[in-house]
Amino acid sequence: MEKKYNIKKDEVLTTNNKEELIEILKRKSKSFELAQKIANVGYWEYDQLLDKVSWSKQMFIIYGFDNDLTVKLEEIFDFMHPDDRERVFETFSLSAEAKTPYEIEYRIVRPNGEVRYVVESTEFFSNEFNEWYGAIGTIQDITENKKLRLRLNEEEQYYKSLFDNNPDAVFSFDLRGNFLSCNSALEENFGYSKDELLNVNFERLVEPESLQNTQKYFMDTVRTLLPQNYDTKGIHKNGEIIEFIVTNIPIIINKELVGIYGIAKNITEKKAMERSLLEAETKYRSIVEQSIVGVFIAQDGLFVYTNPELDRMLGYNSLIGLDVGQTIDVNDRVAIASRISALTEGQSIQNLSHRAIKQDGTIIIVEVHYTKVLHEGKIATVGTVLDITDRRKTEELNQYLAYHDYLTDLPNRRMFEEQLDKQLIVAQFYNKKLAVLLLDLDRFKSVNDTLGHSIGDALLKQFANKLQNCLDDGQIVYRLGGDEFCIVLSEVESHSEVMFLSDKIIQITKEQFIIEGYELHITASVGISLSPFDGLTVESLLKNADTALYFSKSQGRDQAQCYSSSLNVQSFKQFTLGNDLRKALEKKELFLQYMPRVDAETTQILGAEALIRWNHPDWGLVSPTEFIPIAEETGLIVPIGEWVLREACRQNKEWQDMGLPPITVSVNFSVQQLLKQNILQVIDEIVEESGISPDRLEIEITESSFISNEKEVTQLLVELKKRKIKVSLDDFGTGYSSLYLLKSLSLDAIKIDKSFVEEILNDPVNKSIIECILNLAKALQMNVVAEGVENAEQYTFLKEQKCNEIQGYYFSRPIDAEEFVHLLKNKQLLTQSLKTKQEKLIANRRGYFRVDLKNPLVAGMTISMFKGRKVDLGSTEVFITNIGPGGLKFLMGVKLPVNDDIILKFKTEILNQAYELHGNIAWINEIEAGDVYEYGIQFQIEENEQLELVKNLNLLAIKIREGVPSHTQIFIGDPVNVIKEQKKKLQK
Repeated sequence: MEKKYNIKKDEVLTTNNKEELIEILKRKSKSFELAQKIANVGYWEYDQLLDKVSWSKQMFIIYGFDNDLTVKLEEIFDFMHPDDRERVFETFSLSAEAKTPYEIEYRIVRPNGEVRYVVESTEFFSNEFNEWYGAIGTIQDITENKKLRLRLNEEEQYYKSLFDNNPDAVFSFDLRGNFLSCNSALEENFGYSKDELLNVNFERLVEPESLQNTQKYFMDTVRTLLPQNYDTKGIHKNGEIIEFIVTNIPIIINKELVGIYGIAKNITEKKAMERSLLEAETKYRSIVEQSIVGVFIAQDGLFVYTNPELDRMLGYNSLIGLDVGQTIDVNDRVAIASRISALTEGQSIQNLSHRAIKQDGTIIIVEVHYTKVLHEGKIATVGTVLDITDRRKTEELNQYLAYHDYLTDLPNRRMFEEQLDKQLIVAQFYNKKLAVLLLDLDRFKSVNDTLGHSIGDALLKQFANKLQNCLDDGQIVYRLGGDEFCIVLSEVESHSEVMFLSDKIIQITKEQFIIEGYELHITASVGISLSPFDGLTVESLLKNADTALYFSKSQGRDQAQCYSSSLNVQSFKQFTLGNDLRKALEKKELFLQYMPRVDAETTQILGAEALIRWNHPDWGLVSPTEFIPIAEETGLIVPIGEWVLREACRQNKEWQDMGLPPITVSVNFSVQQLLKQNILQVIDEIVEESGISPDRLEIEITESSFISNEKEVTQLLVELKKRKIKVSLDDFGTGYSSLYLLKSLSLDAIKIDKSFVEEILNDPVNKSIIECILNLAKALQMNVVAEGVENAEQYTFLKEQKCNEIQGYYFSRPIDAEEFVHLLKNKQLLTQSLKTKQEKLIANRRGYFRVDLKNPLVAGMTISMFKGRKVDLGSTEVFITNIGPGGLKFLMGVKLPVNDDIILKFKTEILNQAYELHGNIAWINEIEAGDVYEYGIQFQIEENEQLELVKNLNLLAIKIREGVPSHTQIFIGDPVNVIKEQKKKLQK
């Protein structure tokens, strides 16, 4: 019995030991993984019997694969760079046969195409028959080390080139002054070879009289460990004396002086010239004394020599010792001193004019030639002076008459052209924008014809005066002739600056003009061109501004219009939208649509996001992404945002009064709205005016709203919380908000940006991010709304993760108020039947045969006619997916309207033949929400051109059946993805 008891006890102990051993092994395994991660080393093992390769976790990270990869040995070589594959395979095979370990460096290619450098170490297992049955190895990622070695090699070559190719002599000494190295310039200067110089003391090359001074500076460098600069003389191998400027630089390694670097610049010729100048000064002194122009030499700001003519010119017995500045007008002193101080020895300034002061205080105009020279061993300024007072007065009068308008006293066309030409050069050099505003008075001719030219002239003078007075300092009005004026704006930052000034000018015309008892009412039209977009020359900018002015008059006068040359379709659209947005509110072109927000669990509608839309008379329905940035730039976002808030509250109250289920309406707020001083007062007034319950209103803000305005926005959110108004954080995850800030804000909900949701099923990182956001929101007791949900799979995942609310096309697109009522009443979602019906209608519109292009044609598309006038725009790349004699179908990322007043032009190439096709949009289909649009074009084409096109399209259809047609501008790939990527890049 005792023996049996002992056996059970041992069995219990063995079980415990096993558990402890397993736990130790787990910890060892984790430590092993951590060690691999720190060293960036992966571990692999190959079992020949099972033909199976096992990888450690770090191996997957190095190779860029998921952790569930299982491959055979021969497949491993497919992951290697093609140029290294055979070499590695051969090494592995030979080593396996010899059963010897090996180490080899090669490249691998990750699934995303990235190339990495690795070092592999491998050993083989053998059995008792000396047959290998497996291998074990490590892979270390050395990419960064490889790059570092390459960079160090480049830097070594760079510094070697700097040493060897320096035009000055560069060398190094040991601490006794013996040469350790030198470049070819030192050999050339002294006539010795490098072998003759190395290990020789520098004293051998120094001229005896300069030796003591040279030794002093060498020892000063050793003693102070600071660079020393000095002049010295050397002896050429042939005995010739050479003069140098030398710089000694200490070589310090690990805080210890190990040698001296030296740089010697040969100044022999320069010194000879200085001596010649000194000799020439003495030689020609007598000539200067008799000169009829003033001559002086100045050093340290004082006259050290003046000739009799200069003394007479300035009314002194002698100027020697006088401060030069006392003879220069106080308004010119700083500029003259700056110009002269910038000169180096031998440099000159010719014909510099400025005002001089005589001894009696009289001001005269002088023309001076300044030169920096060496005088008695010191830098001096030599000048010759000519009194040009009388000449200048005559020149200034002629200049003024040549460059100013006789009637208004404004600068004239000649000055405008010269000044604009100079400003264009400066703008191009500094990459700045510049605007030209050309304006004239509407129907001015009728004033002259009716009231006479004297009243017309008086009107021009009065208008010119008011125009100049309304401008900022530095801005100038030019009169080009007749009633035509021009203003140049330099360093334009935004389009709004130009439009602001244009509005200011137009407002001047609303003022009262009373001339000889007549009260005149006038208007003005403005044409604007912008450099570099509309031209880089005076002629092109003036011509294009004139074209814009003509268009302004054709549109009804009393307004400003921008020229749009060299802009593509998208830019042209933005320009016209910018001009028209100011009047969109008063014309009632803005309206709201509502995007439902539903309970993720029950799909019950809980709320709606109010989304602004613009029904433009020319461009049709304009997306907020197109006009909201314009509104923010111009400041219109504040009144527009206030209108949106008022309309959304009014509509929500109307739904409540209809007895519909109560919901929360959310409204987006811009930074400008949030920072408006009376924003709380505005919100309170609108809530009270609409009668909506405050808890049925939600304000949506973005992360960027509070990054730079944390204090103000946080205080505002606290006040909204007191009023029971909800606040949500829109586009969460795309900004830079900290968790601390998120915790401190009074938020009710956060909205996950659609960029995370759209890749939720394909990208495990996005999936993890969303899970983290949901956990974070739960901990902070905040609701989470997922935006951009477009399919059942996305919805199912979010529902399983306990996301609170869903918003996206899977449930509904943005709809108008009446359709939203239908949703609330029937509690059903919108169907896709309307879209299917539209596609059938599009398909039934074709009146001719069509060639479907699996690989679309690439074409350059532009607007050739806009509202009955020709426009000159740059082209935008589009993809033609279908073409026939009567029209074509194409894809692009810009939304265009179905409008017969807009004629498009397409340039492409079909089977080696260039085509220019014109037509108007017959229909539009939205492929990707707000990203990609499909259009049907109806050609405007002559019969003979159409017959020729038919022949080539028939041939194209045959070629397509045979294979890809050659010499055709085709695109291989998915154009939709290309367009989306291009738009993402532009948004960044």
